Parts: sequence; structure tokens; C-alpha cells
Amino acid sequence: MSDATPTVTAALEAPRPPLPLFYKRVVGVNPGLHGDIRLDRGVGYAFSAEAQSVPLGLGEFEAAAQHFPIVFTTGPNPMPVALLGLRQGHNLFVQPDGTWRPNSYIPAYIRAFPFIFVEDAAANTTYVGMEPDAACLRHNVGMKLFEDGKPSATLNEAIGFCSSYRDNLTAAGVFAHALDEAGLLAEEEANINFTAGGNTRIRGFKLLLADRLDKLSDATFLEWRHKGWLAAIFAHLHSAGRWGHLIELGAPEMTKAA
Repeated sequence: MSDATPTVTAALEAPRPPLPLFYKRVVGVNPGLHGDIRLDRGVGYAFSAEAQSVPLGLGEFEAAAQHFPIVFTTGPNPMPVALLGLRQGHNLFVQPDGTWRPNSYIPAYIRAFPFIFVEDAAANTTYVGMEPDAACLRHNVGMKLFEDGKPSATLNEAIGFCSSYRDNLTAAGVFAHALDEAGLLAEEEANINFTAGGNTRIRGFKLLLADRLDKLSDATFLEWRHKGWLAAIFAHLHSAGRWGHLIELGAPEMTKAA
């Protein structure tokens, strides 16, 4: 073991254009081109093994807070994300065989893959796209996407899930913007020292400060209660307790690097 302990700095960032996280190319789902394609969810989640964080929909806060720290990205349009790892390129919840860590919540963004809604600004339309090279899309194993040229129950279920998640993500953006506009979010960084050696620093994220919440006007607090945002706020605050779990999961790999 080296005497020097490595320091790893990881800055959280929202997914960048031109394509969102996990997607290398997106094509429209088309029965003429994809009539023989099947969806096999049994291949696991290896595609997300390098995701340090993923976006969260507003409706996911309470479930996600039981397993991950929830933080907000920086910049003019903050978004909530589930923190899945302590280093860039490392998701601590994907196991070596590609399965998700047992009894841990799987964020909707990951469950929606390989499907995604695509907005065509030029045509003013929205269509269902997919990552055609995803490992879960196969020709001989899984559930058919089309039957007799029409979307199968499997594809309709996937489309419905993506639609619900898109609405939840939009709501999360509105929620995060309101928190930021109200001055409740503050940029933070986490400096973590592991008892067995090694340390890491995570920067480029925001947290809601509870003491600032106490200064929120009664009118605004009541408005947010009517919007159903209080549960998400308290879930975010509660999720701070999951940093310890993340550190526990990340300690072995940092010990190896030390």
C-alpha cells in the first residue's frame, strides 16, 4: 500500500446535449424497421455502471431518499439527481454481473432505458425513440415490441412509463427552480476521508438548507403545501442520512486505490 492517499475530485453535472445520459444514438421506434425486435430486461443494468448520478422525477423523492442522497445540480436550471457513487464513472449500485444491488431502489431514468421521448422542434411533434444498440433489445429473446405491426402490450407499457417519467421530470425541474429562486439551495462540496485510507471530494452540487426553509414566508409555505412539494422537501432533507451508506459501499474500492 502506498503512503500517499489519492484524492479524487468528482463534479456532478446534468446530462449534456446532444444526447442524454446512456444514449449514443436515438432512432424512432418503427414497426417497419423494428418489427422483429424484442425487449429483454433480464440483461441487467450494466449500461448504467458508470453513472455517478441520474436525474430524479418529483414523484421519486420519497422512494429514492431511502437509498441515495438526493442533491441538486448547479447552474441556472438546477435539477434533482440521485447520487449513486463517490467518483466519476462509478455507480456503486451496479454489481459486477450487471445486476442492481438487491433491495435498492432503481431510479426511473434507468428503468426507462432504452426508450425516450424525443421532441422534434422543427415539426413541432414528439415521438418515441430508443437506443437501438442497447443490450436489452434482441431478436430472439424477450417480449416483442410489435405484434401484427402494432405496438405490443410490452411497448405500450414502456411508452406509458416514459410518459409518466417525463411529466415527473418536468415537475422536478419546476420544483428545483422554485427552491433556487427562493434562495433555499446552496452550493456545497463533500470531503470524505476513509478510515482505511484514501479520500474523495465531490463538488458541483447544491443542497437545501433547513435553516433557510424556516425563513420561508407563510404564504409561500402554504402555496408549496398545496402543490404537494413538502413531502419532496422533507425527503430531500431525510436523504442526507444516506451519505453514510454510500461511503460504506465506496470504502472497499477506495481502500484498494490507497
